[in-house]
This record gives sequence, structure tokens and C-alpha cells, in this order.
Amino acid sequence: MRVGIVGAGAIGCTYGWFLARAGHEVVLVDVREDQIAAIARDGLVAELPDRTEEAVGVETALKPVEVVLVATKSFATEEAARDAWPLLGPETLVTTVQNGLGNVEALQRVFGAERVVPGSTTVAAEPGGLGRVRIAESTMAGRSKTVLGPGLEAFASALTAAGLPAPIDPEVELVIWRKLVLAGSMGPLSAALGLTVGATFRNEPARALLRRLIGETAAVARACGVPLADEDAWALAEATFPSLGDHRASIAVDIAEGRRTEIDAMCVEVARLGREHDVPAPVNEVVGELVRALEAR
Repeated sequence: MRVGIVGAGAIGCTYGWFLARAGHEVVLVDVREDQIAAIARDGLVAELPDRTEEAVGVETALKPVEVVLVATKSFATEEAARDAWPLLGPETLVTTVQNGLGNVEALQRVFGAERVVPGSTTVAAEPGGLGRVRIAESTMAGRSKTVLGPGLEAFASALTAAGLPAPIDPEVELVIWRKLVLAGSMGPLSAALGLTVGATFRNEPARALLRRLIGETAAVARACGVPLADEDAWALAEATFPSLGDHRASIAVDIAEGRRTEIDAMCVEVARLGREHDVPAPVNEVVGELVRALEAR
């Protein structure tokens, strides 16, 4: 299968590495020329949990593919989509595993609604330097999940066979909000606390705050017409976070390295939608502003 991956950060590189290792033709593109140059020169190198390394070859020249997977930061979605037009053929489909709200709508504005299929992921990885990615143990062990909407059955099968389990789920809006429950709660909170995912979840006061964040997010989702129950949202968190151990959420890595975060598509957007629908979301509002303050440093 020919797959184009837009965004050569930790998540995009992880998908590219798994697919290329399984024998698929992968085109990896990014606005960072030094990242692409390193991958073209040395291959895409994965640092594995057992402390070994493995490089695979991927392509970096834009050409039409069967599926485009967008894995950029949420604030870059629309610009990246416009730059990715050379990847599109007559029947190319586009999906996203990005964090936060608004990415599907941004892709639809560029490519048209008929091409865009929503997606969600619990794949975990960290940058390992130019041309390198550090893949979390949970992802290497096959415990991550990439949920895709209908229409991407062949791509889902390819991901699953490559080691990234990928079921198809017709509940498109629910997929997006379930992803937000995870990335939009643990990411900002662990970034604000300066803790790993595992340390945040083991900390009782932090876990209580996390549960309030998730409850508020679920309430706002219901106000937006998405049937996400509080208990289901928390069960998803309990099933996901303990397996991530000392992994750092991407937003925490961004804060530590002085980069712009995706907080506007997470807690800040949840709080805004809460105000719009008259649903209080005070913890989301405070955590969102804390991350903004850290970002402003």
C-alpha cells in the first residue's frame, strides 16, 4: 500500500516506521528540512524499548498515494493540508490521528468532505532527535489502538498487520471526543505538573483533577450531541494511562522544549464550547490557562 504521512514528528514517524517495516511504500513529508534530510540520508531510525535501534527506508519526495495520514500539530492542520496536495490522486482518502478538536473540519475545507475520514489513536512515542523516534513500550507491544472511520478498511488492515491495531468505528464524532478525553486531559495536566503520564496517574490529587477534567469534557461532548457518558470516559482513561508508564505526553514535551502547544484545540476549546452550551468547565479553563502561561515563558 502507498501511504503518505504529513508530519514527521514522533507520531507520524511511528506510523511511517511500522508501515515501512511491514513492506508498505511510505512517503514522509514535513516542513522541517533538517528532519527530512536526516531521514533521506540515514533512514527513519526507531529507538525501541529494549534499547535497540532499527532503521527503515521511507521516501520523502511528494507523489500520489492511496491514503494520506495527517499527524501534524493541530494549529498547523490547514497549512499542512494545502502543502500536501501533490500526495493526492483521484481516489486518495485523507485521515487524521491528531489531537484536539477542529482537525477534521480543517481538512474538509481543503480537500472536501468526501475525501476526509476521521481517526483517533493512542499510539505513544517521543522525538529521538533528527530522523529518529523513541517508540513507547505500549505501542511496540501492540497495546495502542488506531480507530478509523468507515471507508478505510484496507488501511486499517495494513496498520493492524504491521503491529498497530486499527479497528473501524462508524461513530465518527464519538471517536474524536474519546481521543480528546485522553489527550486533552492527561496531556495538559501532566504538562502543567511537569510529570510523566504514569506519575500523574499515580498521584492521587492529580488523578482527582484528571477525573474532573474528563467529566467536564464528557459533559461538553453531550451538550454538543455526542453520547459520551462520564463512566465510559473514565473507564477509557483507566484502561489507557497505566500502560503508558513514564511516557511523556506530547504537550509536556513541547512545553519542556519551548515549542508552541496544541492547548487551544484541547482544554481551551472545551471551556469555550462549555460556555457556548452553558456547561461549566472550570478545571479545563484553569488548566488551559496554566499551559498557556507555561507556553508564554
